[in-house]
Amino acid sequence: MKYSLRLKYLFVLLAAVLFVLPQVAYCQENNETDTAEVERVFEPFQQLIDSYRNLITPDSPDSTKAKYYFLIAGHSAYPDTIIKYANLSLNLCEDNDYRLLSKNTSIIGRAYLLADENSTALPFYQKALDYAKKSNNLEYIAEVYHYLAYVYNNLNNPDSAVICITNVLEIGNRLADTTIIAGCYQELGEMYTNRELYEEAKVYFNKALLLDSLSNNLLEYAFDLYRLADIIETQKKDSISDCFAAIDYLSRAETIFDTVDDPDHNHYKYYVYYSFSSTYIKLAQLTNENKYADNSLYYYKKAEPFFNNSAFLNIYRYLKYIYIDYLSYYKKYSEAIGELRELETILDENTPPVDYSNFHRKYKEICLMLGDYKNAYFHLEKQYEYGRANLNDSTMSAMAEVKAQQVSMMEKLRREKDEEIHASEKQKMRIVIISLIGGLLLISLLVFYIFRALEIKKKANAELLEKNTILFEQKEEITAQRDEIAEQKEEIEAQRDEIMAQRDHIEEQRDEIMAQRDHIEEQRDTIKAQSDEIQASISYAQRIQRSLLTPSETINCIFPDHFLLYKPRNIVSGDYYWVGQFGDNKVCIVADCTGHGVPGGFMSVLGMSNLNHIVGQDVTPDMILNRLREEIIVNLRQSADAPTALQDSNGAELLADNTDRSRDGMDVAAYVVNERLMKLSFAGANNPLVLIRNNEVQVLKADKMPVGIYARLDPFQCTTIDIQRGDCLYTFSDGFQDQFGYESGKKFLSKRLRELLLEIHQQPMAEQKAMLNTVYEEWRGPVENQTDDVVVMGVRI
Repeated sequence: MKYSLRLKYLFVLLAAVLFVLPQVAYCQENNETDTAEVERVFEPFQQLIDSYRNLITPDSPDSTKAKYYFLIAGHSAYPDTIIKYANLSLNLCEDNDYRLLSKNTSIIGRAYLLADENSTALPFYQKALDYAKKSNNLEYIAEVYHYLAYVYNNLNNPDSAVICITNVLEIGNRLADTTIIAGCYQELGEMYTNRELYEEAKVYFNKALLLDSLSNNLLEYAFDLYRLADIIETQKKDSISDCFAAIDYLSRAETIFDTVDDPDHNHYKYYVYYSFSSTYIKLAQLTNENKYADNSLYYYKKAEPFFNNSAFLNIYRYLKYIYIDYLSYYKKYSEAIGELRELETILDENTPPVDYSNFHRKYKEICLMLGDYKNAYFHLEKQYEYGRANLNDSTMSAMAEVKAQQVSMMEKLRREKDEEIHASEKQKMRIVIISLIGGLLLISLLVFYIFRALEIKKKANAELLEKNTILFEQKEEITAQRDEIAEQKEEIEAQRDEIMAQRDHIEEQRDEIMAQRDHIEEQRDTIKAQSDEIQASISYAQRIQRSLLTPSETINCIFPDHFLLYKPRNIVSGDYYWVGQFGDNKVCIVADCTGHGVPGGFMSVLGMSNLNHIVGQDVTPDMILNRLREEIIVNLRQSADAPTALQDSNGAELLADNTDRSRDGMDVAAYVVNERLMKLSFAGANNPLVLIRNNEVQVLKADKMPVGIYARLDPFQCTTIDIQRGDCLYTFSDGFQDQFGYESGKKFLSKRLRELLLEIHQQPMAEQKAMLNTVYEEWRGPVENQTDDVVVMGVRI
C-alpha cells in the first residue's frame, strides 16, 4: 500500500473516533441510557478486540503478546483503554523493536488527543519520533511528523507545525514521491492561509497544482484550484480582475468535481458552489451587471440544500448573508429583512460572539439602505458590543492577576515603610523621654545625692540593661531585612538568567527557520529548472506530432473545397485528423483522444500510426474503427490477460488488481466519400457527422462507445447514404461545444454549434473557418480559458 493511502486511512480512523467519542461522553454526562447507536458504531472494532484477546495465552511469547496488546489499543475508542493496552505492549516490547515502540508511544499520544489534552500528547509524539528515526523507515517518520504538526497547530504553535511539514517534504523529495510532495505543499498552503500570509500560501498551492497536473491527479488538482480561488475571496481585495481569476479557478474545479464521482471528495463540489455564489455577487456589486447577480443566485440554490443542516450551521449563516446581498442588490429590502429575522431564530447562547457581531453588521447595512437610521444605530451598538465580547477572556484575567500582584506588592512595601518610620519615631521618642528622665534624675541626684546614691545607681543599671535589649532587637530586625533583600536579589538574578536563556532559544529557532527558508528557495529553483526542461520536451513532442498529421497540400488535393479549424489547448494536442484517398474512395477521420496535453499527444501519435497501415483499398468506416480498436487494445495491453510491465518474470501481477491498466481510448468520426457513385459511408465512436443540405441539418449518429477497452465491445455500425453536389459535411471533436463562455460561464453546447453551422454553411469554406474561429474566440475570451483541444473539419461535395 502506498504511503499516501495508509496515511489517509489513519487520519480517517482518527477522525471517526474523534467524532463518535464526544457523543459517548455527552450521553454519560447527561445520564442517558440509550447507547445502542454508539455500540452499533463500535461493534466491528469490539469484535476484533475480542478476537485479539482470545489469541493471547499464558504461553505466548512476549513479542506476540506485545503485538496483540498494540492491536487491541489501536482498535479501542476510549482513551483509558488505549493507554492501558499500549503500556502493556510497551512493557513487553523488545528493546530493538523501534517500529512497535514508536507505534505504541504514538497511540498513547492519540489517546490524549481524544481527551483533548494536546500538551500531554506532545511529549509522547516527540518520543515516538525518536523511535521512528531509529527504525530508519522514512514513510513512518513522515507519518509521525504529520501527527506532530497536528498537535502543534492545536497548541497554537504554527512555526513548529511548519517545520514538521517541511521535514515531511524533505522525506518526499528523498523518496521522489510526488504525492507526498504535493500533499505537503497543500498543507503548507493551508498553514500560511490560517496565518493570513496569502501570497506565500498561493506559492505553495500553485506548486501543488503543478505536481497534481503533471501526475494527472484530477481530484487533488481540483482541490488546489478551489483553494486558490478561496484565497482570492478571503483577501477581499474587491477587484474585478481578482473576481474573474477566482471564477476561472472555480470553473475548472467544478468541471472535475462534476465529472469524477468520489464520495470522499463530493462535499468539495458544494464548497465550490458556495464560492461561486460569493464571488458572483461581489462581481455584480463591482460592475452593476445583473447577469452576475443571477449567477450568484443559481449557485446559491445549488449549495443551500447541502449546507442547510446542523453540521454546517456556520457556513449556512454565511451562505444566507450572500443571499441577503443578492436581495439588497435588487433592492428587495423587505425580503432581506425577512431572511435576517429567520436567520435570527438559529442564533442561541452557543453561538460565538463574532457570529452575533456579523449578524448585527448585516442588519445595520440593510437598515441604512432603507433609511431606518434608528434601527441602524441600534444594530451598530450591538455589533460593537459583541465585538468587544469577542476579546480573549484569558488575556483579561491575566492582566487583572498581574495588576492584583502589583497592588499587593505596593501594599507590602508601604506597610514595611510605615513600620520602619514608626520604629524610628518610637526610638526618637524613647531617647527624648530617657533624656528628660535623666535630667530629672540629675537634679534629684544633686538634691538627694547623699540619701539616694545607691538607689540611683541601681536604677541607672536597669536602664542600661533595657537599652541593650532594645539595641539587640534592632540588630536582629536589621539582619532579617538584609537576608530578605539577599533572597530577593537571588530571585531577580534567576529570572534574568531564565529570560536570557529564552532569548537564546528564540534566536536559535529564528536561525533554524531562516535555514529552512533558504532550503525551500533552493527547492523552488530546482522545480523551476525541471519545469523549463519539461516545457522544452513538450515543444519537441509538438514537432513530432505535427509531422504525423496529414499535410495541408494532401488534403487540398483530396478535398479541394474544405476548411480545417485546429486549436490545441496545450502545446501538444489530444485531437488529430487523418485524410487519404484509395481509388475513388476518399477517407476523412477526426478523432478526440483521452485527455489533452502530453497524455493526449501520446494517444494521438498511436492513433495516427495505426491508421497509416489500417486504411487501404476497399476499407469501410466501421472496419477502420473495429481494426483501430483492436490495435489500441493490443498496443496498450488493455485486455485482462495481456502481459504488461506491471508483471514479474513469471507473468504474475505485481498489483492486487488491474486498476492500473490503461483505460484510455478515443472518440472518432470516420467517413468515406465516393463522388463517382455519390455515396457516403459513416461510422462513429461517440462523435457524430453533421450533413447540411438545402438549409436542413441531418445528424448521422455514432455508436455510444469509444475506440478502446470498454464494457461493451460490439462491432461499430456503418451508415451509407446518397449525397448530392453542394452537400456540406462537418466532423469535429467535443472541444468547441464543451467550451465555457467567458462571460456566461456556461458551455457552448452541440445544439448551438449545429445552428451556427446551418447559419454559415452557404459561405465559402475559408470564410466559414474564419467565422467559426471568431465565434469561438469571443465565446472563450482569453486564451488561458480554453478547456480542451478543438478540431472542426468541413468538406463541401
